[in-house]
Amino acid sequence: MNIYKITKKITCFILLYTILILNTSLFYTFATELENTETTTTDNKAPDDAQDIQNDNIPPKVEDKLGLNSKCAVLMDAKTGLILYDKNKDFKSYPASTTKILTALLAIENTKPTDILTHSHNAIYNIGPGSSHIGMREKEQITMDDALYGVLLASANEVCMAIGEKVSGNVDAFVDLMNKRAQQIGAKNTHFANPHGFHDPNHYTTAYDLALIMQQAIKNPDFVKYISTPRHTIPETNIVNEKRMLNNSNKLILTTSPFYYQYCVGGKTGFTDEAGHTLVSYAKKGDIELIAVVMKAEGTNSYTDSIKLFEFGFSDYDNVEIFQKDSYKNKTLAYQTFKDKEIDLGDITMSAQSNLSVNIPKNVDIQKIERVCTVPTKVKAPIKEGDNLGSLDFIYDGKKIGSVDLYAENTIMPISEAKLQLKEDILLGLKILKYVIIVIVVIIILIFILRAILKSINRKKRRKYYYNNKPLKPMKKRKRR
Repeated sequence: MNIYKITKKITCFILLYTILILNTSLFYTFATELENTETTTTDNKAPDDAQDIQNDNIPPKVEDKLGLNSKCAVLMDAKTGLILYDKNKDFKSYPASTTKILTALLAIENTKPTDILTHSHNAIYNIGPGSSHIGMREKEQITMDDALYGVLLASANEVCMAIGEKVSGNVDAFVDLMNKRAQQIGAKNTHFANPHGFHDPNHYTTAYDLALIMQQAIKNPDFVKYISTPRHTIPETNIVNEKRMLNNSNKLILTTSPFYYQYCVGGKTGFTDEAGHTLVSYAKKGDIELIAVVMKAEGTNSYTDSIKLFEFGFSDYDNVEIFQKDSYKNKTLAYQTFKDKEIDLGDITMSAQSNLSVNIPKNVDIQKIERVCTVPTKVKAPIKEGDNLGSLDFIYDGKKIGSVDLYAENTIMPISEAKLQLKEDILLGLKILKYVIIVIVVIIILIFILRAILKSINRKKRRKYYYNNKPLKPMKKRKRR
């Protein structure tokens, strides 16, 4: 009986222990899975900036004398970067396909028009549902030139993916390059998550940043060629035996459009449900070049708002003389090198050969325009009369609004090396002579000092000898009294 009770107790203990261990393991497994789920959720969360866009997607109301429908807008002087008009220019918004401005710029900077672009499986099938495309097939090949027409005219997302893979090896690396380039340009409130602009909560920019990116892009004549082309035909490819006809989506440059604007050179459109309509445009009238950016617009208001901005900008300029050549004189030092040493040759007088008049916005305070001389404090010879030495730049609000070239008024030629060597030898000889004279003078002084010392010693010896050999005087006898 005792054995039975003991066996029963042992069996119960084993069962309880087993149940406890199993429950602990299950609890640990569940907790681990929960922790992993929480970690994954945290990793996939958009940054704070993106969350702010999602949670506060309505920009604040500001004074808008043009009555724009767009929630965010910027009008920029394309040459100087001065802002002529803005509405919530730093409010973070989704750019949609205006993203492709930077994608195209990087393609132009890093490839050749004749390079062959092959479309991978990833490029064709990972562009997001409902994306704009031109029907490229997997392994289909086109030139980079045709690809850029596809991107900037027809907003082809699959071509953007292929460009990213061509330039950087993979799309993620290309997106990193986009963000680095945006920072270099000065687009500090921008972050891209893909090369085409399909909606992503972590893909955002501002009207001001888009204007900066466009300002950089239009410096490239190839980019201007693409955005100013109304239509383009992509020839037959290795897979498709039909031509592709591409029409520019920017109605501002289409003469048949009710929104045609004669001064518009080109631009890039964009649209997603989250971004609304976006448009970045470049216009030129005479010497005045403007960039207009509108974001979060409704329907065709992106076009009417852009025209309002351009019309305001072109009417808001005055031609002002800001510099007279006779008011400026300056000097710089000419030099040459000889045996790793700089030898000063004399002053070069600088002057400007023309006055300067510029088209500047009416709100620019001329008294606040600063002058910056780009000529270094020393210039290397030879310098001939009339040589261009640099420029005098005129800066307003940190932006260069104009410059004049500075020229030399006199000639300074370098001295021949033979003469410099002779001069150096003469100087060396004079230096040696100086030290020889100093040594001779020192020796003479030492000789005089030594003679004086010897004379003094001899004088003392004679006195001593004389004292020791002097005869004694006889003593006088005293008289007795």
